[in-house]
Amino acid sequence: MKSRFLIWLSALALLVLIVAQVVFITETYRTRQQQFDAKFGNIVKEGMIAFNDMDYQFSFDSVLFLLDHMAVDFLFADPDTLESTPAGAFHKVLTAYREPADYLREYIRQAGEEPIFSYHVQIKELYLTDLGYQQKVYPDSTRLPPAPEYALLAGTYTFERNFFRVSYDVLIDFKNRSELILNEMWLILAMAVLTLLFIFSVYYLTLRNMMVQKRLSDMKTDFINNMTHELKTPLSTIAVASSSLSDRSIIQQGKKVEELSAMIKKQNRHLSQLIDRILDINIWEKDQVRLERCQVSVEKWIRELTEAFLLEQGKTAPRIDLRFDLSAETHLLDEVHMSTVINNLLSNAVKYGNTPCRIGVDIRSNTKELSITVTDNGPGISKEEQKHLFEKFYRGEISRKKVIKGLGLGLYYVKQIVEAHMGTITVRSNPGKGTVFQIKIPAENESVTR
Repeated sequence: MKSRFLIWLSALALLVLIVAQVVFITETYRTRQQQFDAKFGNIVKEGMIAFNDMDYQFSFDSVLFLLDHMAVDFLFADPDTLESTPAGAFHKVLTAYREPADYLREYIRQAGEEPIFSYHVQIKELYLTDLGYQQKVYPDSTRLPPAPEYALLAGTYTFERNFFRVSYDVLIDFKNRSELILNEMWLILAMAVLTLLFIFSVYYLTLRNMMVQKRLSDMKTDFINNMTHELKTPLSTIAVASSSLSDRSIIQQGKKVEELSAMIKKQNRHLSQLIDRILDINIWEKDQVRLERCQVSVEKWIRELTEAFLLEQGKTAPRIDLRFDLSAETHLLDEVHMSTVINNLLSNAVKYGNTPCRIGVDIRSNTKELSITVTDNGPGISKEEQKHLFEKFYRGEISRKKVIKGLGLGLYYVKQIVEAHMGTITVRSNPGKGTVFQIKIPAENESVTR
């Protein structure tokens, strides 16, 4: 419960950090926008002032003359014959006058900046005039193109001629405004992203380690419970048998004494095997085992191994189908350890197989490798459990539900032995369709000390 609370608390802290970073970056960007607008707003205003202070304005005089001529047409023409409104026509002419834009582009470049902008005119008021007559034609119902949202004001101008008076704003819209601002912020953005990535990584690794530790703790608890159960059974049997031997009436029965003695020996051997198994795993972890390999006649070895296994199973022995395809009769193996590997796989097939249990053992060899495949007709293993099969102390859901005896060390041991032979072991399984374990051991493998 405490670990879950810490996880949620950490997630909340991470969320707060993300929000804080977003707010910080947003505010920084807004500040940089204001700085950009102030800086370039001053530049374009200074540029327009410099442009208007030039001595020659012949081209603009011709623009004003054209506008005056257009105003006369609008004053005395029949409105139904007009193709455009006065405001629309004036806006088109003023926008087409590009000398201020060209001058500003060069002016900004001389100021040390590389301008990418568009030039806009926004009419504020427009009057058609004559002697003693004045008609306001804008603003009215005419809709002119709106100015861009972030356009900067370069200047406001008012001109009056014989037949019109117009007031308008000149606006400059920098197309690369966001790009320029982000270029200035690259270090801040990089540090923010790296900080978030670092925090995410630490959170992920911490969470993963907590989950791993929890799973290992659960596996350890499961192992202790299973180990207690495994040790308790033979100890109880030995205790009962020893107590029976103290009964004088039983001592006089030679056959009964032999049975009790055999039972004690059997359970004692079982205890020794359990302890040896745990010690073996401990030795493997300390890298102290040396394989003693020799050339083994594979078919003879497997047949003797399966016959002994079937004999040990007694009346509950499964059916084992052997198949051989051997181009090489012998293989370099540690016969003792590999016999334990095969026995473990066969034992698992019996433990988890259906009734009647059928096991397939397919042995193939060539000049490159020896392949041993063990197939059962059990309930199968889920994809999630397959990821943990070869981990120490791991026991699947079926083992826990059916209370199948075991310490969760068998497949871990199998994997260690196979890898000591420089080989690999894989598992294929689907729920309800049995399980296939395949061992591949290369033909040429050097002796390895573990």
